[in-house]
Amino acid sequence: MAGFVYLIGAGPGDVGLITLKAIEVIKKADVIVYDRLINDGILAMAKDGAELIDVGKMPDSHKVPQWRINEIIAEKAIDGKLVVRLKGGDPFVFGRGGEEGECLYDKGISFEVIPGITSAIAVLSYAGIPITHRNLSSSFHVITGHESDGKTENLDWEVIAKLNGTLVFLMGMKNIEFIVNKLIENGMSKDIPAAVIMNGTTPHQKVVKGTLSDIAKKSRNEGMHNPAIIAIGKVVNMSEKLEWFEKKRLFGKRVLLTRTYDLAMNTADDLKDSGADVVICPTIKIIPEVDNVSRLIDNIEKYDYLIFTSVNGVNVFKETINLKKFDLRKLNGVRIAAIGSKTCEALNKMYIYPEVVPDEYTSIALAGKLKSYAKGKSVAILTSDIGGDMLIDNLKDIAFLDKIVAYKNTPNYEIKDKLTNEIKKGIDIAIFTSTSTFKYMSLILGDDISFLKNVKIAAIGPVTKDNIERAGYKVDIMPNTYTFENLIKEILKREA
Repeated sequence: MAGFVYLIGAGPGDVGLITLKAIEVIKKADVIVYDRLINDGILAMAKDGAELIDVGKMPDSHKVPQWRINEIIAEKAIDGKLVVRLKGGDPFVFGRGGEEGECLYDKGISFEVIPGITSAIAVLSYAGIPITHRNLSSSFHVITGHESDGKTENLDWEVIAKLNGTLVFLMGMKNIEFIVNKLIENGMSKDIPAAVIMNGTTPHQKVVKGTLSDIAKKSRNEGMHNPAIIAIGKVVNMSEKLEWFEKKRLFGKRVLLTRTYDLAMNTADDLKDSGADVVICPTIKIIPEVDNVSRLIDNIEKYDYLIFTSVNGVNVFKETINLKKFDLRKLNGVRIAAIGSKTCEALNKMYIYPEVVPDEYTSIALAGKLKSYAKGKSVAILTSDIGGDMLIDNLKDIAFLDKIVAYKNTPNYEIKDKLTNEIKKGIDIAIFTSTSTFKYMSLILGDDISFLKNVKIAAIGPVTKDNIERAGYKVDIMPNTYTFENLIKEILKREA
Protein backbone atom coordinates (compact mmCIF):
# COMPACT_ATOMS: atom_id res chain seq x y z
CA MET A 1 0.00 0.00 0.00
CA ALA A 2 1.42 3.38 -1.01
CA GLY A 3 2.24 5.88 1.68
CA PHE A 4 1.47 9.56 1.84
CA VAL A 5 3.58 12.72 1.52
CA TYR A 6 3.23 16.05 3.27
CA LEU A 7 5.04 19.04 1.79
CA ILE A 8 5.51 21.18 4.88
CA GLY A 9 6.76 24.72 5.36
CA ALA A 10 8.83 24.93 8.54
CA GLY A 11 8.77 28.71 8.71
CA PRO A 12 11.64 31.20 8.66
CA GLY A 13 13.90 29.90 11.44
CA ASP A 14 12.33 30.54 14.85
CA VAL A 15 11.00 27.14 15.93
CA GLY A 16 7.95 28.87 17.41
CA LEU A 17 6.79 30.00 13.97
CA ILE A 18 5.92 26.55 12.64
CA THR A 19 2.19 25.77 12.43
CA LEU A 20 0.35 23.47 14.83
CA LYS A 21 -0.76 21.26 11.93
CA ALA A 22 2.85 20.86 10.81
CA ILE A 23 3.92 19.80 14.31
CA GLU A 24 1.10 17.26 14.47
CA VAL A 25 2.24 15.61 11.23
CA ILE A 26 5.98 15.76 12.04
CA LYS A 27 5.35 13.87 15.28
CA LYS A 28 3.86 10.90 13.45
CA ALA A 29 6.04 10.85 10.32
CA ASP A 30 8.02 7.73 9.44
CA VAL A 31 10.48 9.67 7.27
CA ILE A 32 11.48 13.34 7.34
CA VAL A 33 13.38 14.71 4.34
CA TYR A 34 14.68 18.10 5.43
CA ASP A 35 16.61 21.12 4.16
CA ARG A 36 19.77 22.77 5.51
CA LEU A 37 18.16 25.63 7.45
CA ILE A 38 15.62 23.59 9.41
CA ASN A 39 15.84 24.32 13.14
CA ASP A 40 17.12 21.38 15.24
CA GLY A 41 14.24 21.99 17.64
CA ILE A 42 11.79 21.06 14.88
CA LEU A 43 13.65 17.86 14.04
CA ALA A 44 13.62 16.97 17.74
CA MET A 45 9.82 16.68 17.48
CA ALA A 46 10.17 13.54 15.36
CA LYS A 47 9.04 10.28 16.92
CA ASP A 48 11.57 7.71 18.10
CA GLY A 49 12.73 5.62 15.16
CA ALA A 50 11.80 8.16 12.48
CA GLU A 51 14.27 8.27 9.59
CA LEU A 52 15.77 11.74 9.18
CA ILE A 53 17.30 12.44 5.75
CA ASP A 54 19.38 15.59 5.28
CA VAL A 55 19.20 16.86 1.70
CA GLY A 56 20.32 20.38 2.54
CA LYS A 57 21.60 22.67 -0.17
CA MET A 58 24.30 25.27 0.26
CA PRO A 59 24.34 28.22 -2.13
CA ASP A 60 26.07 26.99 -5.31
CA SER A 61 26.57 23.54 -3.77
CA HIS A 62 23.72 21.07 -3.86
CA LYS A 63 24.48 18.22 -1.46
CA VAL A 64 21.67 16.21 -3.04
CA PRO A 65 20.42 17.28 -6.50
CA GLN A 66 16.73 18.11 -6.84
CA TRP A 67 16.01 15.11 -9.08
CA ARG A 68 17.38 12.80 -6.40
CA ILE A 69 15.35 14.53 -3.68
CA ASN A 70 12.24 13.88 -5.77
CA GLU A 71 13.23 10.22 -6.06
CA ILE A 72 13.88 9.82 -2.32
CA ILE A 73 10.46 11.25 -1.42
CA ALA A 74 8.72 9.03 -3.96
CA GLU A 75 10.66 5.87 -3.02
CA LYS A 76 9.84 6.23 0.67
CA ALA A 77 6.17 6.82 -0.07
CA ILE A 78 6.02 3.82 -2.42
CA ASP A 79 7.43 1.76 0.48
CA GLY A 80 4.28 2.66 2.40
CA LYS A 81 5.84 5.32 4.62
CA LEU A 82 4.28 8.52 5.89
CA VAL A 83 6.77 11.01 4.48
CA VAL A 84 7.33 14.63 5.48
CA ARG A 85 9.23 16.88 3.10
CA LEU A 86 10.30 19.70 5.41
CA LYS A 87 11.29 22.96 3.76
CA GLY A 88 12.24 26.37 5.12
CA GLY A 89 9.65 29.13 4.90
CA ASP A 90 6.74 28.09 2.67
CA PRO A 91 7.17 25.19 0.24
CA PHE A 92 5.56 27.10 -2.63
CA VAL A 93 7.55 30.34 -2.21
CA PHE A 94 10.80 29.77 -4.15
CA GLY A 95 10.99 26.41 -2.40
CA ARG A 96 10.62 24.05 -5.39
CA GLY A 97 7.67 22.49 -3.63
CA GLY A 98 5.74 22.79 -6.87
CA GLU A 99 8.28 20.63 -8.67
CA GLU A 100 8.14 18.01 -5.91
CA GLY A 101 4.34 18.03 -6.02
CA GLU A 102 4.43 17.52 -9.79
CA CYS A 103 6.72 14.53 -9.39
CA LEU A 104 4.37 12.97 -6.83
CA TYR A 105 1.37 13.61 -9.11
CA ASP A 106 3.13 11.97 -12.06
CA LYS A 107 3.86 8.88 -9.95
CA GLY A 108 0.30 8.67 -8.58
CA ILE A 109 1.38 9.37 -4.98
CA SER A 110 -1.09 11.22 -2.76
CA PHE A 111 0.19 14.35 -1.03
CA GLU A 112 -0.89 17.37 0.95
CA VAL A 113 0.66 20.82 1.36
CA ILE A 114 0.94 22.46 4.79
CA PRO A 115 1.89 26.10 4.24
CA GLY A 116 4.60 27.79 6.28
CA ILE A 117 5.23 31.39 7.30
CA THR A 118 7.37 32.85 4.55
CA SER A 119 10.60 34.58 5.49
CA ALA A 120 9.66 37.35 3.06
CA ILE A 121 7.24 38.67 5.67
CA ALA A 122 8.43 37.22 9.00
CA VAL A 123 12.08 38.25 8.73
CA LEU A 124 11.11 41.85 8.02
CA SER A 125 8.76 41.79 11.00
CA TYR A 126 11.58 40.57 13.30
CA ALA A 127 13.70 43.46 12.03
CA GLY A 128 10.94 45.95 12.84
CA ILE A 129 10.10 46.54 9.18
CA PRO A 130 6.39 46.31 8.25
CA ILE A 131 6.16 44.97 4.72
CA THR A 132 3.24 47.35 4.12
CA HIS A 133 2.21 50.60 5.82
CA ARG A 134 -0.87 52.70 5.10
CA ASN A 135 1.18 55.86 4.61
CA LEU A 136 4.26 54.36 2.96
CA SER A 137 3.57 51.19 1.00
CA SER A 138 0.33 49.65 -0.22
CA SER A 139 1.90 46.67 -1.96
CA PHE A 140 4.86 44.34 -1.74
CA HIS A 141 6.73 42.28 -4.30
CA VAL A 142 8.75 39.16 -3.48
CA ILE A 143 11.51 38.38 -5.95
CA THR A 144 14.13 35.66 -6.01
CA GLY A 145 17.65 36.97 -5.64
CA HIS A 146 19.15 33.63 -6.64
CA GLU A 147 17.39 32.43 -9.77
CA SER A 148 18.19 28.93 -11.06
CA ASP A 149 21.01 28.75 -13.60
CA GLY A 150 21.89 32.41 -13.02
CA LYS A 151 18.66 33.69 -14.58
CA THR A 152 18.40 36.70 -12.26
CA GLU A 153 19.48 38.91 -15.18
CA ASN A 154 16.39 37.75 -17.11
CA LEU A 155 14.02 39.53 -14.73
CA ASP A 156 12.28 42.60 -16.16
CA TRP A 157 14.27 45.18 -14.20
CA GLU A 158 12.63 48.11 -15.95
CA VAL A 159 9.26 47.05 -14.54
CA ILE A 160 10.65 46.13 -11.11
CA ALA A 161 12.43 49.50 -10.73
CA LYS A 162 9.15 51.35 -11.25
CA LEU A 163 7.19 49.43 -8.60
CA ASN A 164 6.07 51.69 -5.75
CA GLY A 165 5.69 49.11 -3.00
CA THR A 166 8.20 47.25 -0.87
CA LEU A 167 10.67 45.04 -2.76
CA VAL A 168 11.86 41.87 -1.05
CA PHE A 169 14.67 39.79 -2.58
CA LEU A 170 15.17 36.32 -1.07
CA MET A 171 18.64 34.75 -0.87
CA GLY A 172 20.16 37.63 -2.81
CA MET A 173 23.47 38.34 -1.09
CA LYS A 174 25.58 36.76 -3.82
CA ASN A 175 23.96 39.05 -6.38
CA ILE A 176 23.37 42.16 -4.28
CA GLU A 177 25.61 44.42 -6.39
CA PHE A 178 23.91 43.23 -9.55
CA ILE A 179 20.46 43.78 -8.02
CA VAL A 180 21.03 47.34 -6.79
CA ASN A 181 22.84 48.34 -9.98
CA LYS A 182 19.98 47.07 -12.14
CA LEU A 183 17.43 48.97 -10.05
CA ILE A 184 19.43 52.21 -10.22
CA GLU A 185 20.13 51.80 -13.95
CA ASN A 186 16.40 51.49 -14.55
CA GLY A 187 15.46 54.64 -12.67
CA MET A 188 14.99 53.76 -9.00
CA SER A 189 16.20 56.50 -6.64
CA LYS A 190 19.61 55.91 -5.09
CA ASP A 191 18.31 57.40 -1.84
CA ILE A 192 15.49 54.93 -1.20
CA PRO A 193 16.00 53.10 2.15
CA ALA A 194 17.29 49.53 2.01
CA ALA A 195 18.19 46.81 4.50
CA VAL A 196 19.79 43.40 4.55
CA ILE A 197 18.66 40.97 7.27
CA MET A 198 20.81 37.87 7.85
CA ASN A 199 19.70 34.83 9.88
CA GLY A 200 16.33 36.46 10.42
CA THR A 201 14.06 35.41 13.32
CA THR A 202 16.97 33.65 15.07
CA PRO A 203 19.21 34.82 17.92
CA HIS A 204 21.93 35.33 15.29
CA GLN A 205 19.88 37.89 13.38
CA LYS A 206 21.90 40.78 12.03
CA VAL A 207 20.54 43.85 10.25
CA VAL A 208 22.43 46.34 8.07
CA LYS A 209 20.57 49.45 6.88
CA GLY A 210 21.42 52.06 4.31
CA THR A 211 20.20 53.30 0.98
CA LEU A 212 20.06 51.68 -2.42
CA SER A 213 23.37 53.37 -3.31
CA ASP A 214 25.40 52.04 -0.36
CA ILE A 215 23.62 48.93 0.97
CA ALA A 216 25.78 46.53 -1.05
CA LYS A 217 29.05 48.00 0.23
CA LYS A 218 27.80 48.24 3.83
CA SER A 219 26.60 44.63 3.75
CA ARG A 220 29.91 43.34 2.38
CA ASN A 221 31.82 45.33 5.02
CA GLU A 222 29.67 43.76 7.75
CA GLY A 223 30.25 40.23 6.44
CA MET A 224 26.64 39.61 5.51
CA HIS A 225 25.91 36.36 3.71
CA ASN A 226 23.01 34.03 2.97
CA PRO A 227 20.57 33.19 4.41
CA ALA A 228 19.70 36.84 3.98
CA ILE A 229 16.87 38.99 2.73
CA ILE A 230 17.17 42.34 0.95
CA ALA A 231 14.35 44.80 1.69
CA ILE A 232 13.97 48.01 -0.33
CA GLY A 233 11.40 50.71 0.31
CA LYS A 234 10.33 53.56 2.58
CA VAL A 235 9.09 51.08 5.21
CA VAL A 236 12.72 50.23 6.09
CA ASN A 237 12.95 53.47 8.09
CA MET A 238 10.07 52.32 10.31
CA SER A 239 12.53 50.01 12.08
CA GLU A 240 13.75 52.97 14.12
CA LYS A 241 10.41 52.83 15.95
CA LEU A 242 9.32 49.23 15.47
CA GLU A 243 12.52 47.24 16.13
CA TRP A 244 11.79 44.83 19.00
CA PHE A 245 13.56 41.51 18.59
CA GLU A 246 17.13 42.69 19.06
CA LYS A 247 16.11 44.60 22.21
CA LYS A 248 15.46 41.38 24.11
CA ARG A 249 17.65 41.05 27.20
CA LEU A 250 19.54 37.94 26.11
CA PHE A 251 19.49 38.62 22.37
CA GLY A 252 22.51 37.05 20.71
CA LYS A 253 23.73 35.37 23.91
CA ARG A 254 24.62 31.70 23.57
CA VAL A 255 23.47 29.88 26.68
CA LEU A 256 24.65 26.32 27.37
CA LEU A 257 22.23 23.96 29.14
CA THR A 258 23.78 20.76 30.46
CA ARG A 259 20.79 18.99 32.02
CA THR A 260 19.02 16.07 30.35
CA TYR A 261 17.45 16.82 26.98
CA ASP A 262 13.84 16.34 28.13
CA LEU A 263 14.25 18.64 31.12
CA ALA A 264 16.15 21.19 29.07
CA MET A 265 13.46 21.28 26.36
CA ASN A 266 10.77 21.73 29.01
CA THR A 267 12.56 24.61 30.73
CA ALA A 268 14.30 26.54 27.94
CA ASP A 269 11.34 28.67 26.87
CA ASP A 270 12.08 31.62 29.16
CA LEU A 271 15.62 31.79 27.82
CA LYS A 272 14.45 31.60 24.21
CA ASP A 273 11.72 34.17 24.84
CA SER A 274 14.43 36.52 26.07
CA GLY A 275 16.31 36.17 22.80
CA ALA A 276 18.96 33.65 23.83
CA ASP A 277 20.42 31.03 21.55
CA VAL A 278 19.92 27.99 23.78
CA VAL A 279 22.49 25.24 23.23
CA ILE A 280 21.36 21.93 24.74
CA CYS A 281 24.24 19.54 25.45
CA PRO A 282 23.26 17.06 28.19
CA THR A 283 26.41 16.02 30.03
CA ILE A 284 24.48 13.42 32.02
CA LYS A 285 22.67 10.32 30.88
CA ILE A 286 19.78 8.90 32.91
CA ILE A 287 19.44 5.11 32.93
CA PRO A 288 16.21 3.96 34.68
CA GLU A 289 16.48 1.12 37.20
CA VAL A 290 12.91 -0.12 36.98
CA ASP A 291 13.63 -3.41 38.79
CA ASN A 292 14.79 -1.58 41.91
CA VAL A 293 11.69 0.59 41.98
CA SER A 294 9.53 -2.46 41.29
CA ARG A 295 10.91 -4.16 44.42
CA LEU A 296 10.20 -0.99 46.40
CA ILE A 297 6.60 -0.98 45.22
CA ASP A 298 6.18 -4.66 46.10
CA ASN A 299 7.23 -3.85 49.67
CA ILE A 300 5.80 -0.36 50.00
CA GLU A 301 3.73 -1.23 53.06
CA LYS A 302 6.88 -1.60 55.19
CA TYR A 303 7.78 2.09 54.84
CA ASP A 304 6.52 5.06 56.80
CA TYR A 305 8.14 7.64 54.52
CA LEU A 306 8.98 7.74 50.82
CA ILE A 307 11.38 10.52 49.72
CA PHE A 308 11.68 11.80 46.15
CA THR A 309 14.80 13.86 45.46
CA SER A 310 14.31 14.73 41.77
CA VAL A 311 12.00 14.78 38.77
CA ASN A 312 14.00 11.93 37.25
CA GLY A 313 13.15 9.74 40.23
CA VAL A 314 9.47 10.62 39.91
CA ASN A 315 9.55 9.73 36.21
CA VAL A 316 10.99 6.27 36.87
CA PHE A 317 8.48 5.73 39.69
CA LYS A 318 5.65 6.69 37.32
CA GLU A 319 6.98 4.39 34.59
CA THR A 320 7.19 1.49 37.03
CA ILE A 321 3.73 1.85 38.56
CA ASN A 322 2.25 2.02 35.06
CA LEU A 323 4.06 -1.17 34.07
CA LYS A 324 2.87 -2.93 37.23
CA LYS A 325 -0.61 -1.38 37.12
CA PHE A 326 -0.02 -0.37 40.73
CA ASP A 327 -3.01 1.00 42.64
CA LEU A 328 -1.94 4.33 44.18
CA ARG A 329 -4.40 3.80 47.03
CA LYS A 330 -1.83 1.36 48.42
CA LEU A 331 0.30 4.40 49.27
CA ASN A 332 -2.21 5.15 52.01
CA GLY A 333 -0.24 5.29 55.23
CA VAL A 334 3.03 6.20 53.51
CA ARG A 335 3.98 9.84 53.97
CA ILE A 336 5.61 11.50 50.98
CA ALA A 337 8.52 13.93 51.17
CA ALA A 338 10.15 15.76 48.26
CA ILE A 339 12.87 18.24 47.38
CA GLY A 340 12.10 21.02 44.91
CA SER A 341 9.05 22.60 43.31
CA LYS A 342 9.47 20.70 40.04
CA THR A 343 9.65 17.38 41.88
CA CYS A 344 6.41 18.31 43.65
CA GLU A 345 4.79 19.32 40.37
CA ALA A 346 5.73 15.99 38.78
CA LEU A 347 4.18 14.16 41.75
CA ASN A 348 1.07 16.35 41.66
CA LYS A 349 0.47 15.27 38.06
CA MET A 350 0.14 11.73 39.47
CA TYR A 351 -2.24 13.02 42.16
CA ILE A 352 0.44 12.53 44.81
CA TYR A 353 0.84 15.51 47.12
CA PRO A 354 3.98 15.55 49.31
CA GLU A 355 3.41 16.30 52.99
CA VAL A 356 7.00 17.23 53.80
CA VAL A 357 8.71 19.79 51.57
CA PRO A 358 11.51 22.03 52.88
CA ASP A 359 11.42 25.79 52.26
CA GLU A 360 15.00 25.57 50.99
CA TYR A 361 15.36 23.01 48.22
CA THR A 362 18.37 21.10 49.55
CA SER A 363 18.92 17.66 51.06
CA ILE A 364 20.16 19.21 54.30
CA ALA A 365 16.98 21.28 54.63
CA LEU A 366 14.78 18.23 54.04
CA ALA A 367 16.77 16.20 56.56
CA GLY A 368 16.37 18.99 59.09
CA LYS A 369 12.60 18.99 58.61
CA LEU A 370 12.32 15.20 58.75
CA LYS A 371 14.21 14.91 62.03
CA SER A 372 11.10 16.02 63.88
CA TYR A 373 8.89 13.51 62.04
CA ALA A 374 10.90 10.44 61.12
CA LYS A 375 12.49 9.34 64.41
CA GLY A 376 12.31 5.56 64.60
CA LYS A 377 10.51 5.37 61.26
CA SER A 378 11.28 3.34 58.16
CA VAL A 379 12.31 5.62 55.27
CA ALA A 380 12.86 4.83 51.57
CA ILE A 381 14.95 7.37 49.64
CA LEU A 382 14.26 7.24 45.90
CA THR A 383 17.34 8.72 44.27
CA SER A 384 20.19 8.14 41.81
CA ASP A 385 23.18 5.88 42.23
CA ILE A 386 25.30 8.93 43.11
CA GLY A 387 22.66 10.73 45.18
CA GLY A 388 21.11 10.53 48.62
CA ASP A 389 24.33 10.51 50.65
CA MET A 390 23.62 13.82 52.38
CA LEU A 391 20.17 12.66 53.43
CA ILE A 392 21.54 9.37 54.68
CA ASP A 393 24.32 11.05 56.65
CA ASN A 394 21.85 13.35 58.37
CA LEU A 395 19.12 10.78 59.10
CA LYS A 396 20.98 7.52 59.72
CA ASP A 397 21.07 7.99 63.51
CA ILE A 398 17.33 8.53 63.90
CA ALA A 399 15.60 6.43 61.22
CA PHE A 400 15.78 3.10 59.41
CA LEU A 401 16.90 4.00 55.90
CA ASP A 402 16.83 2.25 52.52
CA LYS A 403 18.42 3.89 49.50
CA ILE A 404 16.49 2.91 46.38
CA VAL A 405 18.49 3.53 43.22
CA ALA A 406 15.77 4.62 40.79
CA TYR A 407 18.21 5.57 38.06
CA LYS A 408 21.88 5.66 37.24
CA ASN A 409 23.37 9.06 36.54
CA THR A 410 26.28 8.56 34.12
CA PRO A 411 28.48 10.75 31.90
CA ASN A 412 27.04 11.29 28.43
CA TYR A 413 30.23 10.79 26.41
CA GLU A 414 28.20 10.68 23.19
CA ILE A 415 27.75 14.46 23.44
CA LYS A 416 31.48 15.22 23.28
CA ASP A 417 31.73 16.12 19.57
CA LYS A 418 28.66 18.34 19.65
CA LEU A 419 29.75 19.99 22.89
CA THR A 420 33.23 20.66 21.52
CA ASN A 421 31.80 22.17 18.34
CA GLU A 422 29.38 24.41 20.26
CA ILE A 423 32.19 25.64 22.49
CA LYS A 424 34.20 26.59 19.42
CA LYS A 425 31.28 28.74 18.25
CA GLY A 426 31.40 30.57 21.58
CA ILE A 427 29.40 30.31 24.81
CA ASP A 428 28.36 33.33 26.88
CA ILE A 429 26.63 31.63 29.84
CA ALA A 430 26.94 28.03 31.06
CA ILE A 431 24.16 26.72 33.32
CA PHE A 432 24.66 23.85 35.76
CA THR A 433 21.62 22.44 37.53
CA SER A 434 23.43 19.80 39.58
CA THR A 435 26.90 18.85 40.68
CA SER A 436 26.88 15.92 38.25
CA THR A 437 26.24 18.14 35.20
CA PHE A 438 29.51 19.94 36.00
CA LYS A 439 31.46 16.87 37.14
CA TYR A 440 30.57 14.92 34.01
CA MET A 441 31.38 17.84 31.73
CA SER A 442 34.84 17.78 33.26
CA LEU A 443 35.15 14.04 32.57
CA ILE A 444 33.89 14.45 28.99
CA LEU A 445 36.06 17.44 28.05
CA GLY A 446 39.19 16.94 30.16
CA ASP A 447 41.42 20.00 29.91
CA ASP A 448 39.07 21.59 27.37
CA ILE A 449 36.72 22.47 30.22
CA SER A 450 38.98 25.48 30.75
CA PHE A 451 36.66 27.36 28.35
CA LEU A 452 34.60 28.05 31.49
CA LYS A 453 37.19 30.61 32.61
CA ASN A 454 35.94 32.89 29.81
CA VAL A 455 32.18 32.53 30.29
CA LYS A 456 29.66 33.41 32.97
CA ILE A 457 28.72 30.41 35.08
CA ALA A 458 25.25 29.99 36.62
CA ALA A 459 24.65 27.37 39.32
CA ILE A 460 21.28 26.28 40.69
CA GLY A 461 22.32 26.16 44.34
CA PRO A 462 25.12 26.19 46.93
CA VAL A 463 26.13 22.54 46.60
CA THR A 464 26.62 22.85 42.85
CA LYS A 465 28.31 26.23 43.31
CA ASP A 466 30.78 24.88 45.89
CA ASN A 467 31.77 21.95 43.66
CA ILE A 468 32.36 24.23 40.68
CA GLU A 469 34.41 26.69 42.69
CA ARG A 470 36.49 23.93 44.29
CA ALA A 471 37.50 23.01 40.73
CA GLY A 472 38.82 26.53 40.26
CA TYR A 473 35.98 28.26 38.40
CA LYS A 474 34.04 31.32 39.50
CA VAL A 475 30.27 31.06 39.75
CA ASP A 476 28.74 34.37 38.73
CA ILE A 477 25.04 33.69 39.19
CA MET A 478 23.08 31.73 41.80
CA PRO A 479 19.46 32.32 42.87
CA ASN A 480 18.30 32.74 46.47
CA THR A 481 15.66 30.05 45.96
CA TYR A 482 17.18 26.98 44.38
CA THR A 483 14.93 26.30 41.39
CA PHE A 484 15.58 26.47 37.68
CA GLU A 485 12.92 29.15 37.28
CA ASN A 486 14.59 31.37 39.85
CA LEU A 487 17.98 30.73 38.29
CA ILE A 488 16.65 32.01 34.95
CA LYS A 489 15.14 35.06 36.66
CA GLU A 490 18.50 35.80 38.23
CA ILE A 491 20.25 35.48 34.86
CA LEU A 492 17.76 37.89 33.29
CA LYS A 493 18.22 40.33 36.16
CA ARG A 494 22.00 40.28 35.83
CA GLU A 495 21.95 40.57 32.04
CA ALA A 496 19.38 43.39 31.87
